[in-house]
Amino acid sequence: MPVPIPFDTLDYAKKLSSAGVPVPQAQAHAAALGHVLDDVLGPAVVVQGELAAVERHMMSQFQLAEQKARQLAQQVEHGTATITDRLNNLAVMLSSKFDTLEQKTDGRLERSEARHSADIRHLQWMMATVLLLNLGILTRMILH
Repeated sequence: MPVPIPFDTLDYAKKLSSAGVPVPQAQAHAAALGHVLDDVLGPAVVVQGELAAVERHMMSQFQLAEQKARQLAQQVEHGTATITDRLNNLAVMLSSKFDTLEQKTDGRLERSEARHSADIRHLQWMMATVLLLNLGILTRMILH
């Protein structure tokens, strides 16, 4: 596995020019050496300028990801509020329906109680009549 070798082409070009090499020639040498190192060692050699570009790219990607995360959080918050509103509306609707059903059931029970009460009174009257008739028959049989 190749070991990364830090190589700053700009710094190398400055050192060459300070040693008396003309600036265009120093820049050409630095660029050539950077290409040679890149070809020989592959991506293990990182040029300082490339690092800054990668860092800028990564920072922009992080900022983009952060922005998307905020947007998603807002969408989730909006969705949660919508669901909460819907659940509250359903609760109100169900409560209203239960109240209506309770009123209907209470009315039916009251009518049923009244009808059964009348039926029981009617049965009591019939039983009293049968009892009195039987008493009359029994009295007639005893007296005759």
